[in-house]
Amino acid sequence: MIDIIISNIEKAAGLIIIVFFGGYMVRRRSRKKKAAEAANVFRGKVLDELKGVYPIPRYLDKDVCDKFRASIPVVESAAAEFRQFIPSAGKGLFDAALKSYCEHCNIITWESCVTYNLSIHLRKPEDEGPKEIFRQNVNALLSFAKEI
Repeated sequence: MIDIIISNIEKAAGLIIIVFFGGYMVRRRSRKKKAAEAANVFRGKVLDELKGVYPIPRYLDKDVCDKFRASIPVVESAAAEFRQFIPSAGKGLFDAALKSYCEHCNIITWESCVTYNLSIHLRKPEDEGPKEIFRQNVNALLSFAKEI
């Protein structure tokens, strides 16, 4: 009996390795598929919420600027759902991108956009206006959905 077990141990070990490796690969593929779906949902929710303000139109109406602050809860909610699919190493960067987005949306106003556009002679070439900062913040958030 022991001879049979010893002679078949290599086959049994090989079978065990195949079963565990196969299970690992199935789980990994399933997780990647779920992450890709979550990235699409996140991207869709953010872009739907920012329709009319992203990509930034050349001229903003005064009432459109109210949409910046109003977008924060929807974007935060979408980010909370999506965050679990971001690799651990990138979660801090994602949180920082979300924080930058929220902070900027709380301070951007129509007046700040107009003032920036009217003060061409007072600004340096490297100065970025409120609309450009908003665009960069949205791009930073959306970049996480592209990486998955």
